[in-house]
Amino acid sequence: MNLRLAAALWLVVAASPRPVWALDAAAGKVDITPNLKTERTWMAGFGATGRKPRGVQDPLYARLVVLREGNTTVALVGLDLLGFYRNDVVELRRLAGYDVPGRSLFLSSTHTHSGPDTLGLWGPFIGISGINAKYHARILARIAESLKLLESQLRPASAAGGHGTLDPRGLCRDSRDPQIIDPNLSVLKLTGLDGKPIATVVNWSCHAEVLGPENRLITADYPGPLCGRVEEKTGGACLFLNGPIGGLMTPDTKIENFYESYRIGAAVADAALALKTSPSPKRPLSYRSELIRVPVENSRYRMFLFALTYGHRLLDKDGTPLPAYKRWSLTLKAILWGLNENDEPWVDSEVAVVDAGPARLLGLPGEAFPEVVIGGYDGKFTFGRPLITPDNPNPPDVSKAPKGPYLRDLVKAPAPMVVGLANDELGYMIPGYDFKLSPHRWMLPRLPGHHYEETNSIGKSVTPIVVDAATKLLKESK
Repeated sequence: MNLRLAAALWLVVAASPRPVWALDAAAGKVDITPNLKTERTWMAGFGATGRKPRGVQDPLYARLVVLREGNTTVALVGLDLLGFYRNDVVELRRLAGYDVPGRSLFLSSTHTHSGPDTLGLWGPFIGISGINAKYHARILARIAESLKLLESQLRPASAAGGHGTLDPRGLCRDSRDPQIIDPNLSVLKLTGLDGKPIATVVNWSCHAEVLGPENRLITADYPGPLCGRVEEKTGGACLFLNGPIGGLMTPDTKIENFYESYRIGAAVADAALALKTSPSPKRPLSYRSELIRVPVENSRYRMFLFALTYGHRLLDKDGTPLPAYKRWSLTLKAILWGLNENDEPWVDSEVAVVDAGPARLLGLPGEAFPEVVIGGYDGKFTFGRPLITPDNPNPPDVSKAPKGPYLRDLVKAPAPMVVGLANDELGYMIPGYDFKLSPHRWMLPRLPGHHYEETNSIGKSVTPIVVDAATKLLKESK
């Protein structure tokens, strides 16, 4: 009788319609490697000009996860590229149909320094774009097409997440004082009802630059073997989301080669798969974002506004689009005399929060310093290094550093993920107390100590603007 009753109950459950809030998921990847025979390519990431590639070491991918719960659909996109500007993200949303209510797209770049120029900053000469327009249009179309295909492959799924601490020694180090490294490693596992993995989402923080400026082979750097290892071990897809990598978080290697790239990727993958995960607490699938407006304060950027407009509309402080001619007139004025506050151009960007089961993703539109996210001014994240290097000629005064709570404290979830280069790339986000640069328009000579990042930040104001928007979103989240 017990067996008959159990069988009858199983038939009732199996025949019952799924609740509208049940999670569906699908995942895949699409090759976005440039064709070096037909698509002229300049490699991005180092110096002021691009590098001509000599070949392809390993493919570049757009890694995709589509989630649906009731009337809400969220696509997570990870690109093996240095970065993607807001204009491109908006265009991809339009092409893929994620620009309407209830449908949202969250995109992040792995920040490989051995991929094609997609930001227009690494061409054959300083100030000349290295973007191949045909390649750019091709990958946008392929990603959009793949996202649409994945929607037809959605299937019931369960989600489990967790996080832990990964000792960065031998994996990632901080090249700028104060020595603060974010050790957080988070994972979100999506599994079909048949028990087979659909996708694993991994969040960890380090520049994808194991291969340095001498490399001339296209490669995804360590995120490639990281995802390859996860896919090999699980049989499902993998999406890697880089974290707060400013500071500058760089691979802890003694030599630049592909073996080291594989070693770091495999180590992070194995640690992620070993994390304990939990399916709860489960929040409804959601996407929330805050539009931000940021001034272009970087004097070098102002002298190359014609390049910056590739990825952003130039606005005045009130959000009114500037006439097209101003990208040239303001550039000329910036070169000859500099711009005053009244002439200052602005751009729009966004900060976003995604809830997916036990995971909460906070998306920041650039490369935040770890201390902006986790604090650590008391030395608890130095991992054996002095907080301030003894021979630093211009050390930061950490007594002036901001107090907590910090953003990580507000991302409350079993799988907390702070994602960098999310939906835009505004450069480095530096704590205001240590933002130091030469007053000269060319930012030269660079100040003593390590202050490279200031020259590749949109400006000092971006950090408080982003932090305020993120704090608001996180405090509004339940």
